[in-house]
Amino acid sequence: MKNIFLFLFLMTASLQAQTNTWMQRPFLPATVRYHPIGFSYGSAGFIGLGNNNGSVMTDLWEFNPTAGTWTQRASFPGGGRFGASCFVIGDFAYVGCGWDNANVAYSDFYRYKISTNTWSSVASYPGTSFYTGVNFAIGGKGYTGIGFAPYTLEFYEYDTTSNAWTRKADFAGGIRQSSYSFAYNGKGYVTTGSHGWPANPYNDMWEYNPVTNLWSQKASLPGAVRYGCVGFLINNIAYVGMGMDGTNYFNDMYAYNISTNTWAVADSFPSTPRAFPGCFTIGNSGYMCAGGISGQNINFNDFWEYGPLSSTTELSEKISIKPFPNPCSTEFAFNTSGYYQHGAQLYIYTSDGKLIQKADLTAGVNVIKLKSEISTGTYHATYIQQDFKTTFKLVVMR
Repeated sequence: MKNIFLFLFLMTASLQAQTNTWMQRPFLPATVRYHPIGFSYGSAGFIGLGNNNGSVMTDLWEFNPTAGTWTQRASFPGGGRFGASCFVIGDFAYVGCGWDNANVAYSDFYRYKISTNTWSSVASYPGTSFYTGVNFAIGGKGYTGIGFAPYTLEFYEYDTTSNAWTRKADFAGGIRQSSYSFAYNGKGYVTTGSHGWPANPYNDMWEYNPVTNLWSQKASLPGAVRYGCVGFLINNIAYVGMGMDGTNYFNDMYAYNISTNTWAVADSFPSTPRAFPGCFTIGNSGYMCAGGISGQNINFNDFWEYGPLSSTTELSEKISIKPFPNPCSTEFAFNTSGYYQHGAQLYIYTSDGKLIQKADLTAGVNVIKLKSEISTGTYHATYIQQDFKTTFKLVVMR
C-alpha cells in the first residue's frame, strides 16, 4: 500500500505557550570549543574561554535574545584556560581556576563588572588548584571547589565584602570532576560527574545547606551515569542531561523538580550528542552553546535554546509548506525558498514526543527519505530555524 502523508497544522497558540522545545539559535561567531564558562545577567547571556584541541581561549561573548545577536566583550585577563569556575553576584561575574594547554591548573580569580565591561583581580582561591569543579552563588556569596588536578573534595565560600575565602565542609559525594551544579532557594546542588580513567561516572544528586554547612543526598538522576552534562535551571526545575560515560554520548534530558525531589523525562536534544558545553538561563529558557566529542577532536560552536514554543515566531502565518508528491511512498519533498535561514532543521516525533527522525535542511527543494521504522500512525513534524518554527501533523499509512 502506498504511503499517504497528510500535513496539517497542529499546535494552537495556547498549547505552544505551555510547551518547551529545542530551537537552534545563531551560532557563536567565534572558534569552536568545549569547557567554556557560561553565565547570565539580567536579559543577557555570556559564553567565554574554553579549549579547541589544545588551543585555549580568553574571549568573552554576550548574547542578546531579543535581537538574536552576539557581541564580543573584554577578554579574560588571566590567560587562556578551560574548565574554569564562574559564579555571578550582583553586577559581577567571578571567574577563576581552570586548566591551560600546558597542563597547569590555576587558582587565580578575577571579577568582571558587567555594566562597564571591565575586569579586575580578586583574592586567589586558597585551596588545591583545580579545573572542571562546581560553582554557584547563594545569598551574596560564591561557592566553588571539588574538581581535578589532583582530585579534591575541598569546597570554599567567597565573601565579596571582605574579598576572602573560607573553607567549608568537604563534598560528601566522593571525588569527581565535570559535574553539573546550580543553586536554588538558598541551597546548592551537585549532580553527575566522574573520576579516573577509564571513567567512573555518577548519576547521584547532592544538596548543600550553607546555614548548617552540611551535604545531604537527594534523588539520583534516573538516566545513565555520566559527566560533562548540559544543565540549566528554569524556575524550580533543573534540566540535566546529555554528556558522556567515557564511551557513549547521550542526547537524553531529565527534569528535576527541586520542590518535590523527583525526576521526569524531558525532551531529548535533537542534534549531535556531546559533552562539556556552556550553559545559562534567561527568563523561562535555558541555553546551551558549544561542547565537544572527546578523543575525536570534534568541537562545536552551535547554540540552542530550550524554552516555550511561543518564544519563536509562528511561521504558519508567513508561509505555507506544501510537501510533494502527496500522497507519496518512501519520501516527500518541500521547497524552503523564500524563508530559509541557515541551520534550519525538520524534526519528526511520535505522538508521545519521542524524536524518531531529524533532517538538516538547505535552501530550495529538500527531499526527506523516511526511516523504515516509521510505521502507520500519527506523527508530529516540526520545522525550526533561527527565529521561526511551524508544526504539522503527519499521518503515515504503510
